Amino acid sequence: MKRLAIVCAMFALLAFTVTAAAQTPVTTANKIGWDQSAPTLAEAQSYVYKYYPDAATAGVALASVTCAGTTSPYQCEVPFPAFTPGSHTLTLTASNAAGESAKSAVLAFAFVIIPASPNNLRIK
Repeated sequence: MKRLAIVCAMFALLAFTVTAAAQTPVTTANKIGWDQSAPTLAEAQSYVYKYYPDAATAGVALASVTCAGTTSPYQCEVPFPAFTPGSHTLTLTASNAAGESAKSAVLAFAFVIIPASPNNLRIK
């Protein structure tokens, strides 16, 4: 029985380590990037993209999305939205007049805020 408890504890620790390691630290200096299938580059750029933070049911429209490429899927990116410090997830959707796509795969990350540089150094 004691051996079973040790094995279970080791698996729990391993699962925690894998989850923690899978989260990439990001700031607002980063961008979210994805591949978008569309008939043309102009159409990919005309889609309305929404992100769903932390499994939210209501999406938030992304502004300043840019897409590039010569053939589909096009490479799109947008500045990373601000989050509170800590672990988060988000999913994306694309929509047009016909409707909204299914949600993308989940992106897990750890949002960090880098402190400002000290200034006005002096001797006192």
